[in-house]
Amino acid sequence: MKLLILPASLLYLAFTTASPLAKRDYPAVGACSGQCSGRLHDPSVVYRADTKTYYRFATNDGINTATAPRLSGPWTFQGPAMPDGSSIDLPGNHDLWAPDVFHLDNTYYLYYSVSQMGSMNSDIGVATSPTMDPGSWTDHGSIGIPKDSRYNKIDANLYFPSGASAPVLNFGSFWQNIFQVPMNNPPLTISSPTATHLAQNTTTRPAGLVSGSMEGAYQFQWNGYTYLFFSSGNCCNEPANATNPDQSLAPSGEEYHIMVCRSSSPSGGFVDQQGRDCLTANGGTMVLESHGDVYAPGGQGVMYDPNLGAPVVYYHYVRPSVSYAYDEFFFGWNRLSFAGGWPVVV
Repeated sequence: MKLLILPASLLYLAFTTASPLAKRDYPAVGACSGQCSGRLHDPSVVYRADTKTYYRFATNDGINTATAPRLSGPWTFQGPAMPDGSSIDLPGNHDLWAPDVFHLDNTYYLYYSVSQMGSMNSDIGVATSPTMDPGSWTDHGSIGIPKDSRYNKIDANLYFPSGASAPVLNFGSFWQNIFQVPMNNPPLTISSPTATHLAQNTTTRPAGLVSGSMEGAYQFQWNGYTYLFFSSGNCCNEPANATNPDQSLAPSGEEYHIMVCRSSSPSGGFVDQQGRDCLTANGGTMVLESHGDVYAPGGQGVMYDPNLGAPVVYYHYVRPSVSYAYDEFFFGWNRLSFAGGWPVVV
């Protein structure tokens, strides 16, 4: 997002969408019980095999943490992962965003963003834990990405493809969209300040809206390809009300939705299903969009669920029949099929 919420007059300047594709029917959201709604933006889900427990992390309040015996729940709130916030000396360092958790060599790494709404004065930090339990995290502060006018340092995603000697970290929101930096191993800091530009969209939006929306990048390896999932569109608009009469929903099709590109390399050459380059030709294939009572799905991650024996995409979304309010987002998930080479919600 992940969590770039701006005044209504600026919201349309923040995001864009990849070229629209024909709408399709989608299966129902996966079952969910327990804590399935609330401040659940930008979920990150990790399965801890030794305790057979799923951990779910979400934006805000020192990174909200919940656990469950299955992806479907029941989810139980456990408290903030980092109740004292971050040591990064920037505004917003107690209201952390966009968690991404990765397990490597008996240690869990939690990447987070420090920023404020609409700000480019941001940074990405990391904390480590042996268990993922709230209060067990040790903050290591900034990972060291240099400032650059091309990108915003938010929405981290660590990726360690099989066969690689060290991981990479994907990040970025609008401006010039998605970038990647190489990481040291263990992945507490970057190994080079050079950022590789992975994907950008410059499509002219309807009604003169400014282009530039890709954020929340998430890479997933399957059958020899690296799939670059990302969120596009406006995340968190609400209809006008007595308190905020000037706000409005995004135009139809401009609300959050989940897209994908793929490459044989984790660091470039991404194209969509139609063969359009995702860096130079506004590529992007639709994975999940608004349908029925599911509105603006995004902030996604992808994992292989060992209990379901299948890859799944998980995300936050809005139920218009309930509320568009920021504090009433829902946790959703669906299985993915890669049978045709491209991820399809099934």
